Amino acid sequence: MIKECFSEEKKQEISNAIKPISLDIIEKEYKELQKIGTNAKDISERCRIGNNIVDFFSFRQRLETRGKYDASFFDFVANIEEFKKKKFIQNMLIYYETVKNKNKTKNEYVVLKEVYNICISAINIIRPLVYMEIYAKYKPTCILDFCAGWGGAVVAASVLNVKKYIGIEINKNLEGPYKKLIEFVREKNDNIDIEMYFKDALTVNYETLDYDLVFTSPPYYFIQKYQENTDYNNSKREMDEKFYIPIFTKVYNGLKPGGHFIINVCKEVFDNVLVKLFGEPNEIYPYKKSKRQNDYKEIVYVWKKNIN
Repeated sequence: MIKECFSEEKKQEISNAIKPISLDIIEKEYKELQKIGTNAKDISERCRIGNNIVDFFSFRQRLETRGKYDASFFDFVANIEEFKKKKFIQNMLIYYETVKNKNKTKNEYVVLKEVYNICISAINIIRPLVYMEIYAKYKPTCILDFCAGWGGAVVAASVLNVKKYIGIEINKNLEGPYKKLIEFVREKNDNIDIEMYFKDALTVNYETLDYDLVFTSPPYYFIQKYQENTDYNNSKREMDEKFYIPIFTKVYNGLKPGGHFIINVCKEVFDNVLVKLFGEPNEIYPYKKSKRQNDYKEIVYVWKKNIN
C-alpha cells in the first residue's frame, strides 16, 4: 500500500471538512456538561454532548490511527482508487452514491470517513460523559490515566472539579493538542491540577505518584495502531508479557490503599492477564455506548485495593 503524502495543511483541511467545529460550539458544550455534573448516569447513551470538545482538539491526530490493512484514514483517502479494487469497499461507496447520500447532503470526506469506519476501522473516543459517570460514582481526589488517549478524561475531570488529573500518553504528536485543550479547560476551572507526561507508560515510577483512582482504556491487542505505539510483532503473548502484565502491575502497586483500579479492555485481555494478576474484580459492568455504533458492549472491570 502506498502511504499518503498530504501536507499538514491538507490534513487539517480534510479534518475540518469532516468535523467543522467552532469555538462557540465547544464553549456551549462545556457549559452543558457543567449542568449535567454528577448526573451523567441519567443521560442517554445516545447523548454526544462533550464529544465536540474532544474532536476540536484531537480529531486531526485521530485520523492518523492505523486500522485494517495497516491504513490510516489519510492513507485510505490518498489511495482510494486502490481501495476501490476491494469489492466490499467498492460496493459500499456505490451504496452511498446511489442510496445513502444520493442527495449529496454529505461532502466527499464525510462519506469516505463513514466508509472507512465500516470497512476498515472506527476510531472511537470514550465520551466525556462516560468519564463523568465513573468519576461521580467513585469520587476520586486524584485520577491516573496511563493511556490518556484523545482527551475526554481531562474534560470530565475539569467539569467535575476533580482535584488532580495525571495523564500519560505515548503519542507525542498529541502534546500540542493537549496543551491547547488544557488551556481551554483551565479557563473554565483553574482549580484543577493537571499533569501530562508524553512518554512510555512503562517507564514511569508510579510509586512517586499519589492517586486514588485509575481509569483507562489501553490498546486492545492489534485492533488499532496508534502513533508511536510499540510493535509486538502481532504476538498476543508477547504483548501480554511485555506490556499488559508489567503496566497493570506497576500501576496497581502505586495505587493508594482503598483506591479503585478500573480498566476498560476486551475480555480476552481480562481473561489472559487481569484476572490472573488480581483475581475476580469487585465489579463488572458495561459503560454506556451508542447502539448506533454496533452491538458490542464496552466493559469496565473494577478492583478496589485493600487497605492493609
